[in-house]
Amino acid sequence: MTTLPPEGTTPESTGDNAGQPSTPGYLPPQQPTQQPPAGYAPPPGYSPPPGSAPPGAPQQGYPQPVADPVNNITLNYWLSVFFSWIPALIFYIIEKDKGDPRVTAFHAANLNFSLIRVGVGVVTLIFIWIPILGWIIGGLLGLVSLGLFILHIVAAASAADDFRGGRKPNFLFNIDMVK
Repeated sequence: MTTLPPEGTTPESTGDNAGQPSTPGYLPPQQPTQQPPAGYAPPPGYSPPPGSAPPGAPQQGYPQPVADPVNNITLNYWLSVFFSWIPALIFYIIEKDKGDPRVTAFHAANLNFSLIRVGVGVVTLIFIWIPILGWIIGGLLGLVSLGLFILHIVAAASAADDFRGGRKPNFLFNIDMVK
């Protein structure tokens, strides 16, 4: 804040404002204020940034974005296709208590199908170690495992459309181990 020199003195005599004109009542330029022009109306839906409202005015924060569960379902299905039951279990544990039963049903169906794939894979590995008859059964179970892998890819590709369309998860068959 600058003050004017006492009456009867000039800025040159006091040494203040060196290089400024010596007109009585001179005030240095101030920063322009950020006032909108007269008649200006903000666009619909605009709210001022937090902290810019005048004191005493109610503060409004930014609205929280609504999470789209389709993204989580799609990510869960595709990760489960390639990484088996671990992503399916993680997503199921995270999403089961959030309140949407349709989302929980999709995650539970994916976890159940992933557990079936793991079970068939383990049985296949066991039978491969048994000579002759085990090799035949293990080979057949290997083909079943490949078929389950393909069915999981089909379900992952259609999971988003099934959820948006209000349909149930698209697995050809599933055993409800986790509900």
